[in-house]
Amino acid sequence: MSRSIFEPEAQIPVLAECDVLVVGGGPAGIAAAVGAARTGVKTIVVERYGCLGGILTTCSMETPAWWRDEKAVMPGGIFAELDDRLVKAGLSQHCFFRPGTGRAYDTEALKYVADELIEENGAFSILHCLGVSPIMDGDQITGVVTESKSGRQAVLAKRIVDCTGDADIAARAGAAFVSAEEPTGSLPAGQLYNGTIVYGLSNVDTRRFEEDVDRDPMSRHPILHRLCHHYLDDAERDGIPVPEGMRKGFVYNMVETDALPALNQTQLPVNGTDVISLTQAEILGREAVMKTIPIYRKYAPGMEHARLRYFSMGIGIRETRRIVGEYTLNLHDIFESKENSESIGVYPFCCDGAEGTIPASTDRHFQVPYRITVPQRVENLLVAGRCVSAQRRCYGVSRMVNFAMVTGQAAGTASAVAVKDGVSSRDVNITDLQKELQHQGVKIK
Repeated sequence: MSRSIFEPEAQIPVLAECDVLVVGGGPAGIAAAVGAARTGVKTIVVERYGCLGGILTTCSMETPAWWRDEKAVMPGGIFAELDDRLVKAGLSQHCFFRPGTGRAYDTEALKYVADELIEENGAFSILHCLGVSPIMDGDQITGVVTESKSGRQAVLAKRIVDCTGDADIAARAGAAFVSAEEPTGSLPAGQLYNGTIVYGLSNVDTRRFEEDVDRDPMSRHPILHRLCHHYLDDAERDGIPVPEGMRKGFVYNMVETDALPALNQTQLPVNGTDVISLTQAEILGREAVMKTIPIYRKYAPGMEHARLRYFSMGIGIRETRRIVGEYTLNLHDIFESKENSESIGVYPFCCDGAEGTIPASTDRHFQVPYRITVPQRVENLLVAGRCVSAQRRCYGVSRMVNFAMVTGQAAGTASAVAVKDGVSSRDVNITDLQKELQHQGVKIK
């Protein structure tokens, strides 16, 4: 930026006060808010969109654990409760990967289910409310300034959990962070993971379509993901250009009798912390999808009359900032599966990132250390979700939705325990935290 202006000082009205404030209502934020509220403190979650759920709802990412196998040791806790609710209500179905036990969610209904979960546990949601900057007293965070249709307002809190996905609050509070700081897999240092706009199609004869897909036994394989690449290959052989940003194949999740509600296909360079980059990626993604639909009409059986059903509310961002925490998750933690005295939950041995794809096909798992949620230099702030402290080579694990919910539930619960004990979030009693998490159904070891 070559120019700047000075913003005059102004009084900011206080919108609300609470014990624990969760900024961001995605999977990590939902788990954090419920974990804190169940521990018995006043909890508020602020969310910039009109619904909770984050990548699951605003980005229509229907399969948060597509890689599951019946042997996988799952973390339990809020994720298990949410999964169970959706299954019992008939709001999920087996996802398309074989073999596997992953579920695809009805992400529209999930908006309502998330509301229920928050309200039943005594937490409070403030939607259409963007947390923009920390309120600091020295190195201690005491609240967050928000922007909304109501203007610029403050929410004061004894403890804060940053669940923005991008470590927005932590970074602006002065916490150290990294971003694409080293190469990983095929990605060089400085190049972020691509983003994705999920979209849906209607007027599809899904019976014929799935019959054709299943001609290739690798179409549903959880590692190879070959899927429907041949339709785009056929188009290219006929001289029809495949739009930039569409990878050769697509991942579809839930299937209706006449629709594919969520297609995960676009691959777009994007910086999720740059508003211009976000804008360009959204526009280019929609353009690429609209240019691809005619190709499917021509080459994909069952899609002869396919029509665009919707675009997701926002582009799905895979990578931005990660904090430098008191501890950094590394490959030894994951591969060696050693016991950790500060475990806040377990996670199956699996990966989906630039380093490769490994489904959870065995009972192997590791323990998640508490201090990956604790930023350096800022007091009474914890971070949860994909921006926790982890080596970039571990990002194929730490960016996963279920992993975000493990760190979210732990960070929210830890914040509540810290309030009750009158200590900083950094100094929470780990034994007390583990007991409370186990009480909430989290598997610690």
